[in-house]
Amino acid sequence: MGDAETARCPGSGEEVLASAGDLPAERLTTLARRLRTEHPHLRLRYVHVHDLIALAEAGTRPLALPEKAFTEHFGNRAPVILATTGYPADIHALLGTRHPGARLTVLGYRDPGRPLTQAQLLAHCRLDDDSLWQLATHTALHPTEATAS
Repeated sequence: MGDAETARCPGSGEEVLASAGDLPAERLTTLARRLRTEHPHLRLRYVHVHDLIALAEAGTRPLALPEKAFTEHFGNRAPVILATTGYPADIHALLGTRHPGARLTVLGYRDPGRPLTQAQLLAHCRLDDDSLWQLATHTALHPTEATAS
């Protein structure tokens, strides 16, 4: 992992991309490659979460990361985009008091209420290329305008 908390070039942003699950990992890896190519001065950190319980508040679950390790992975200033195959509300609840607030955007399953193709479902859940690119560039380059979802 790179260090998103170190000094950065003027005019550049910083961001943490976090994935949980195969599909989100594939989508965010593609996004990270594009960001590194098109925004080389962006301070980017990629974290893959193998077990979501690691995100839980320290001391509440046996596998929860200690606060220091959580901060080392997710920083304390950079916007975080976390993509999962689960429900975003579950991630927000799991984080509890260690929730990073408005700098966190969680993307995950949203019930469309009807059958969709895979491409349509990705777009509906904001995991398609265009939605991810717009979100990532907006939150990295305009972090004060980032809002939680």
